This record gives sequence, C-alpha cells and structure tokens, in this order.
Amino acid sequence: MQSWDRPPPDIEVAAFFERWLPEAFAKSGRRGPLEGPVVRATISGEGGGAWEMRVSEDALTVEAAGREPPDVWVRQSSADLRAALGAEDPDLPVLVPPGWSALDLLFLDPRDVELLRQVSGRVALEIAGKRRRRWSVDVAFGAAGVAAGRPRSIVRVDGATFDGLRAGTIPPMAPLFDGRLKIEGDRALAMQLLLLLGSRLARR
Repeated sequence: MQSWDRPPPDIEVAAFFERWLPEAFAKSGRRGPLEGPVVRATISGEGGGAWEMRVSEDALTVEAAGREPPDVWVRQSSADLRAALGAEDPDLPVLVPPGWSALDLLFLDPRDVELLRQVSGRVALEIAGKRRRRWSVDVAFGAAGVAAGRPRSIVRVDGATFDGLRAGTIPPMAPLFDGRLKIEGDRALAMQLLLLLGSRLARR
C-alpha cells in the first residue's frame, strides 16, 4: 500500500515535487488554508531544479519557479533532501520527527501559517553527522529573508543532540545553555525560529 506520509526513498527529485506531492495531497484528504504560503524549493546537485508550490483549499499546484518572490524559500542539495525524506544515510541521525509528513513542507496547518507570519529572515541549519558528513538546509521566511543574499543566522548542532531534540528526550532550549547547539550571526532570529519550532514539535 502506498504511504502518503513519506515518499519512496529512491524517488527522483523532480518526481517528488511534480508527481508525488500533488498525489499525496489529493489522496490525504487534507485541505489547505485559504491563503497558504507560496513555497519555493531550489534543489542543487543530481536531479535538482527549482519548483514553486501553491496550495488552495482543495488543490496543490506545482510549477517551475517564477520571477515573483515566494513566501518561503528552501534551498538544499538533492542528497540532503533525500536524507530528509527518509533515504538511508548511516552517517546521519533520523531527521524527520514521528508524526510528520512530507506534506508538512507545504504548511497546510493554519497554525503553521500563523507561525510563518512571525518570522522574517534567512536561517541555515547544519547537522554534523559521522565521518564528516554534514546535512544542511537554508530557509528564508518573509520578504526580508527571501531578499537576503545569505543566511543571517546559522544554527549548528551535532547528530546526537539533534536526535534527542527530535525524539523529545532533550528539552528544546537545553543545548543552547550547555553549548551543544551553536548560533552564528543573528541570535535573536535563530532563537525566534527555535521557539516556534519547539511549539510545532509539541503538536506531534
């Protein structure tokens, strides 16, 4: 039976955006917010490209990225995207929390849309795995973040700490105080995003 929470781990990047996401949205029975954000994904490396996703109440449109700025802009390598979608990588921790779906990339929950309105800036997250493997994602929120030439804040964490945060065995703010989570650049922006992520994790 096809799972509509996670795509097949060997799916091609273009197929994920252009075929799997629209099918998953239709089959899930979920509905989008009245004014959902436009999400752009720019994927580098093998099979990469740039796509924009728009969700109305009952339809998901995916098309090539255009000239108009999106509301959210995700930049990532194809290898790191595959790892986030569930492809096996022995040098990385499990990246997606239980109960999360690939459809969460679209910010379908109205509470997520409200959270987005509270953030404006560009942030990069880096997770250090084993044998020098490093996973990263660069996300821009709002007009200021989308227009920024580079991340204003970089959040770095080791794989074991991230695994504890994902599993809920480590309180979200604890690594900040003991140095396991490091912030370079705009600390206020990073703290804001971490607090919002903590509230999102609490809804699992």
